[in-house]
Amino acid sequence: MIRYEDLTLEHLSTKRQRPMYLSDYTKFRESLSMKDYPRDPHAYTEHFLKQIDEWINSHEMCKYIGLEDFLYRDAILGTTQFLDELHYHNKNEIVVIEGEYKYHRRLTDWSVQETVGKYNILPGNTFVVSYPSCMTTSTIEDFTDILDHCYEIGVPVHIDGAWFGMCRNFEFDVRHPAIQSVAVSLSKSLGLGSQRIGIRYSRNKQVGPISVMNDFRYANVSDMWLGVEFMKEFGTDHLWKRYGHLYSKVCKDFGLTELDAIHVALGPEGEEYGIRTPLRMLIDGVYDERGTNKGLNEVELNEK
Repeated sequence: MIRYEDLTLEHLSTKRQRPMYLSDYTKFRESLSMKDYPRDPHAYTEHFLKQIDEWINSHEMCKYIGLEDFLYRDAILGTTQFLDELHYHNKNEIVVIEGEYKYHRRLTDWSVQETVGKYNILPGNTFVVSYPSCMTTSTIEDFTDILDHCYEIGVPVHIDGAWFGMCRNFEFDVRHPAIQSVAVSLSKSLGLGSQRIGIRYSRNKQVGPISVMNDFRYANVSDMWLGVEFMKEFGTDHLWKRYGHLYSKVCKDFGLTELDAIHVALGPEGEEYGIRTPLRMLIDGVYDERGTNKGLNEVELNEK
């Protein structure tokens, strides 16, 4: 039986840093009863959108300012659906920062346009960026300068907020006129990655699969209901408030530098380590192999 004291850096993921999962999430899911399932599923989307908006705006350690300016709200099947639609509409014009979420490369056979700063963002492009950033776990240097550049040349900006809710030390005003939409999901903050639940805020009506799904009430009510129950049960800033001290312990014990997303830390050579396995051992007393490189499936292991 592996103990916390037996863990080494080899038990920390370096290829794919999986977000946190807790035994409490499984226990709570199992406690839910279908007797409490929405009586009117067709009307549930509006309830979900109201609840997730309140949940997002109630965070203290991670904040978006100005979401009220985005009048169009749609339920989404996780931020991946948000990204899918952007690639569907913009095809080869998407530009991302070098090192951005790999999903963009997976969708484009590893041919998505990448930029280091603002200078490779050109008229006709669409700029998509994770914020909180999946590269830094927080903000990006000179980000306002990039947004100003995009606005000056007419490039729309779309914010992928998948990491919102599990990050700290982050505050960002989304009212910059270049920003056209912001998407947030519950996958990483509440261990709901298998459910695909989220919201898209849009400055203007977005024509596409997401709006059709919402207009005709084709949204996944079962998952939205699960999301609402999880938000009520675990609240905001849940991981940092309860386990921030254990995150610091793991970083100290393994000689890592703290970052602002609770599932990753920085190694001595500047590489990111996924610390889900030792952190779960402290929290749950279980060895989570899925949080190590051994937990990767064949496709993940062979990815470029």
